[in-house]
Amino acid sequence: MDKKELQKKYEEQDSTGRELLLEKLAFCKFADRYDFENYFRIDELNDSELLCLASFLYQQDCFLMLMEMLERYKEKFVLADSSLLWELEPDDALMERLSRIGVLSDV
Repeated sequence: MDKKELQKKYEEQDSTGRELLLEKLAFCKFADRYDFENYFRIDELNDSELLCLASFLYQQDCFLMLMEMLERYKEKFVLADSSLLWELEPDDALMERLSRIGVLSDV
């Protein structure tokens, strides 16, 4: 792909697509081989490698790529810790706030 083809691809995108394309160009330009290869094998990464990749995307201002990665692989980032629930002492303020954000809408 040459510069003209990149320009054409850029112009075909909406504003979000343009930003994502610019991020991907920056990632391809500035990522070392390790981070670049890790991006394509996210399912195989251990926690440390995954967080290093997320950190790299953040440091390079590749926020859309980071959001895309977080959304696509959210099960690798979000762990349910029910022990926190047992430590909560529900009071009126907490219950009112929970109802307002919809946590208790079906209870």
